[in-house]
Amino acid sequence: MTEDGVQQQPERRVRREDRADALRWIAFARSLAATLDVIPQALALVVPGPQLRIWHANAAALGRLASSNILPMREGVLLPAGAANATELFRAVELALATGPRHRHRATLISPDARVAPVLVQALDFGASPDLPVSHLLLLEMQEKISADDGLARLSERFQMTRKEAECALGLYAIGSIDKFARCTGKSIHTVRTQLKAAMHKTDTNTQAALVALVADLINE
Repeated sequence: MTEDGVQQQPERRVRREDRADALRWIAFARSLAATLDVIPQALALVVPGPQLRIWHANAAALGRLASSNILPMREGVLLPAGAANATELFRAVELALATGPRHRHRATLISPDARVAPVLVQALDFGASPDLPVSHLLLLEMQEKISADDGLARLSERFQMTRKEAECALGLYAIGSIDKFARCTGKSIHTVRTQLKAAMHKTDTNTQAALVALVADLINE
């Protein structure tokens, strides 16, 4: 109200042209999301941090994450299955953040059934600023699971392992625990330990950590 008692209209905080610009950006974002949904590749925008939080995932990625036993999503957070898979994925995330856009880094994840699921990680430069809800985003492309036969063949041929011994070595790498691997495969813990011991002997490794490191190097050759 003014000094002469005349009621003032509330000041409009958003100018008409500003609102039109905002609506254009909203329409653009919705169009982009709709476009991503028709792309067959599984793509997800992820906010990096101690946990990898999904910012947006297209339809293919949501379907993959819903049924994944390697990289499931729970309440919007990616939860790599197994210590080795978590280490591998966060290694790729750190490299992507360090090298910046235009550099893609591969994380090789392995399922309990010894299938390989490559994930490509790339940082995005979208002109982040303090007034935006996120300051960094990563693009994750989740490729189709492929047979681990090549990895099994390499282990078998290079170290004269049986297929069961090679599967045990890959399973330890993927899950990080022989107890969990035994439960996932339905094998007895005694059988798994025997096969693992044979694999360690043939690779001349004295610890499970050394065997896991050897398998990781072999897969990423």
